[in-house]
Amino acid sequence: MATIPRRTQFIGAVVAVAAGLVVGLMIHRHPEGVRVPASVAFVAAAAFVLAGLCLFAGALEIDWLQQWLGIAVTLSMLVVSLWIAFGPGARECSMSIPFVQTVAPDALCRGAFGIGALLVALFIGVFVRRALSSGS
Repeated sequence: MATIPRRTQFIGAVVAVAAGLVVGLMIHRHPEGVRVPASVAFVAAAAFVLAGLCLFAGALEIDWLQQWLGIAVTLSMLVVSLWIAFGPGARECSMSIPFVQTVAPDALCRGAFGIGALLVALFIGVFVRRALSSGS
């Protein structure tokens, strides 16, 4: 398996952290432009910051920290999926099948994200169990 050069990991980390911070600043300055609760938007932006920190930990070979930051990134994605599936208000998702692209009904959109949230929760359980059993 090819390893990613440390310099590339650092560059990716800086880009991810910067993207998350810029998006967070945009949410803070213009909350009226966000079509979700600010808390959900901030969690989504935090996923980028956490992913960047995860890359930093990997570049520095701090395996236990990288593992837990990866769990934090996954938790961030879970929060967003749960809000889409169970949050108040109508949802509008696009869907496409061969030769057809349309807006999915609310129930289909929520159902798909609910199933996705369930799968992400299962992954988190596996990741946490693995992190705890590795003595981290």
